[in-house]
Amino acid sequence: MLKIRLRRAGTRSKPFYRIVVSDSQRRPSGDFVETLGHYDPKTSPSIVKLDVARAEAWIRKGALASDTVRKLLERARVTQA
Repeated sequence: MLKIRLRRAGTRSKPFYRIVVSDSQRRPSGDFVETLGHYDPKTSPSIVKLDVARAEAWIRKGALASDTVRKLLERARVTQA
């Protein structure tokens, strides 16, 4: 089963996350299928760049979004409208 989740990058005190599609049985830092965007929580306001169309396409194909990604996706939809 595929999941849309966050993959941590950056340094110890400056986290940066990539929003990726990956197999649910793999580690979050392991292999992934596709990168959909990124999220930087340390900036004010936080930066979310997400390809909403690709994320929705993966969800239609059966991928499950994590709780955090679901919230970020809702926020990205609002800013695009």
